[in-house]
Amino acid sequence: MLITIGAFDGFHKGHEELLDLCRRNADGNNWGVVSFYPHPYEFMHKTNHSIFTLSERELIRNVIGIPNMYVLKFNDALRNLNPKSFWKLMRNRFNVDGLVMGRDFHFGLNRSGTAEYLERLARSDGINRIIIADLLNKRKYSSSKVRSEILAGNVTGASEILGYPFFMMSRIIHGNHRGRTMNFPTANLNLSEHHVIPKSGVYSSAVLVNHEYHCGALSIGNNPTFNDVNELRAEVHILDFHGDIYDSILPVFILGRVRDIKTFGNKTELMNRIDEDIHVCRRIYEEVINSEEMKKFFEMSERVYYLLEDFTPEIIELT
Repeated sequence: MLITIGAFDGFHKGHEELLDLCRRNADGNNWGVVSFYPHPYEFMHKTNHSIFTLSERELIRNVIGIPNMYVLKFNDALRNLNPKSFWKLMRNRFNVDGLVMGRDFHFGLNRSGTAEYLERLARSDGINRIIIADLLNKRKYSSSKVRSEILAGNVTGASEILGYPFFMMSRIIHGNHRGRTMNFPTANLNLSEHHVIPKSGVYSSAVLVNHEYHCGALSIGNNPTFNDVNELRAEVHILDFHGDIYDSILPVFILGRVRDIKTFGNKTELMNRIDEDIHVCRRIYEEVINSEEMKKFFEMSERVYYLLEDFTPEIIELT
């Protein structure tokens, strides 16, 4: 199998060159990516914000057409492997017959192995299908930039790097049901299932429910108007939908930021502003979901999501 190795915390435009090289040089679908969980930087406490969960990454890789993804458990044993031992594990576990990597690829203990050293190791084992690419998009597109844009609330900027909207596949849990008393019922997302959460605010979203997309007005914050919520919450008012979705897992694609969280003088002021927010959310939703650039992504996401309903992520422990 031809493989490319990396953290792949989601897949973005900076990965396109590697993936295209794999497609062009593999024998059909006999190629894939080897990734890690948790993210190596998260394991080493350099960041605590993975962009996507494993289930979300599985959806993305199916949508963009990666035939195989293998997720290795990143632990001290794997971290401390010297480059030669790391290569031996990769070669034997995945029956590697080809490699694609960026020029700046590093691996093994303290990232001491280089792309050129891996090439020598592979060639000494009789593997000659090796491609080392000078990645032109590396500086412009990166996971760290995606992460910082999301945390700043710039979900539009994040989507420009990703090539698709940032999203969360979240289980719907019970909240305090206050939205129902204002004729704006909301579905509460379980934020404990996620790593990186957008900055508090109101966002336009596309929510996939029962094989159909609906516009959603998503609020992330702690309800300052009522001053009775201490923890961060995310709740989405799903437009043109009525039904019981508690305990369902729904994909919520976050399309654009509407405004910051505000404290209103009373319930009536809040309700009036929510009504205004909904109009803005609809406009953003219609612009994004009907754009030629995004139509295929949303169609594929709907199809793939329902094929993955019973998906359980597999994490491979090699050492």
